[in-house]
Amino acid sequence: MKRIVKQLTAMGLTAAMALTVAACGGKSSGTDAAQTDTAQTNFKIFAGISPLSPDNSEKPLVKQLNEAMGVTIEWNCVSGDTLTEKKNLILNAGDDLPDALMAAQMTDSELITGGSSGLLIPLEGYINEETMPNLMKIVEKRPNMLATCTMPDGHIYGLPSISEMGFEYKDGNTYYIGAIPQFTAINTKWLEAVNMEMPTTVDELHDVLVAFKENDVNGNGDATDEIPMSFIFPESNGAWCAGMSTFFAPFGCTDYQMDHRAIKDGKVYYQAASEEYKNAIAYYHDWFAEGLIDIEVFSQDSSQYIAKGNGDDPRLGVFVWWEIPEVVGAERAADYEYLPILDGPDGTHHVNLNEMGTTGHDSFSVTKACKNPELLLKWVDQRYDPIISMQCIYGPIGTYWTDEPDENGCYSMRELNEGETAGELKSKNEWTGPSEQLAEDYGTYYYMEDRAQERLNDLRDFWFQYVDSTEYFPSVVYTEEEIEVINDKLSDLKSMTEERVAHWLRDGGIEAEWDQYLSDLDSMGLQDVIGAWQAAYDRYAEALGE
Repeated sequence: MKRIVKQLTAMGLTAAMALTVAACGGKSSGTDAAQTDTAQTNFKIFAGISPLSPDNSEKPLVKQLNEAMGVTIEWNCVSGDTLTEKKNLILNAGDDLPDALMAAQMTDSELITGGSSGLLIPLEGYINEETMPNLMKIVEKRPNMLATCTMPDGHIYGLPSISEMGFEYKDGNTYYIGAIPQFTAINTKWLEAVNMEMPTTVDELHDVLVAFKENDVNGNGDATDEIPMSFIFPESNGAWCAGMSTFFAPFGCTDYQMDHRAIKDGKVYYQAASEEYKNAIAYYHDWFAEGLIDIEVFSQDSSQYIAKGNGDDPRLGVFVWWEIPEVVGAERAADYEYLPILDGPDGTHHVNLNEMGTTGHDSFSVTKACKNPELLLKWVDQRYDPIISMQCIYGPIGTYWTDEPDENGCYSMRELNEGETAGELKSKNEWTGPSEQLAEDYGTYYYMEDRAQERLNDLRDFWFQYVDSTEYFPSVVYTEEEIEVINDKLSDLKSMTEERVAHWLRDGGIEAEWDQYLSDLDSMGLQDVIGAWQAAYDRYAEALGE
């Protein structure tokens, strides 16, 4: 049996061990959480959006769904690194609440805390044929899906988004597009200019970056505007796909996950407390000291990062992103190739996989301020229609997709204009929030976009050759006590890690300060957090029979 089948089954079993899911029943749970006022047709929604996206109020699809349900929406749309800050203000204030939060990157801790305090209302009672018929069609096809959305108290506080975009590897298992979330690219035109080969070790890359720095490799007469290497740190600054994770691989880890969580042989650990992590930071400090790494990695957001690649002159030697054209443009993309996973000073590397899952459960939450949740959820249920969802994820028919389906009834991505990239087109037109992409949708309603298929091919044919371990931390269900521990301690732990790492990269000193850092982590409760992660994983493994 394929891994994904086992994973979904385990999710259902794990959830069932802690709770009873009432999602498919009547409106016994959730309908009484807020005072009902069926006259309410105007709703306030706080929403995360792409940095390139216009306000949701300007999107034609939003207007279409509003008219279909007879509602109006007052949007408060936020993008980039301000999203978390403004979301926290809303959750902590407790008054002047919006009616809902959409694509707000709600954590499990925020969902369970918001639910237990009454700030968020339970939604499972509304997930039925009358109120959310489109979602129910998905539940019928994927009966275990709602288990991944159910908190330990038995309630659902965030609606699902499901994306089944993956490939079957030669080991017979299915892996998803986020298995390796960051691809590293190098300017091969610059390599030719300095008469150097594609590097295969970190020491060879170092020499390449020195050559990029010391020569006017972009040929514009300015030998100081080249940026040998750039990324974004920490990824919470607004670009989950632009971190430095692949640069850790030569030292024995790949820290893809923003909580620094990973698993090895069934044991969960905090990668930012490992010797491998320390050795990597110590090594790359020397690169900072030599001016080989962009000093703005600590301050830039994704739009500033992309601007460096899309300027009049090429400036980036090595960069990290989801794909190459989105950063440097379609025409300049031909000058770049993927940088292989490099061997470290000891001649080895280690690549583990990012956490994977098909279902997110943080796409839409309703607050106690909403007086007519049923109408609001009828409105959002429209997004679970496959053709509507297709347009939410990518953009409207006629803008992103062809005007009409083909003879098979399927839409294709329209032809790009000169200088236009698929990533830019999507970012300008997507409407983030609840959505569905089932495996059977491809070839039924629309074709997988070319760049997604290309990325899956790249994962399978290029990146997976470097993978040493396919073990990954799965989607798990936490108990309320575990969530309380994580909620209370993890944020401060991550903040300290990010502050110390930025300091060590810029200023050095990690060798002298490392033991104190580990001691500080433990005093702040790191072992308690790891214990909560481990307990949840052990229940998952037990449900699988492992």
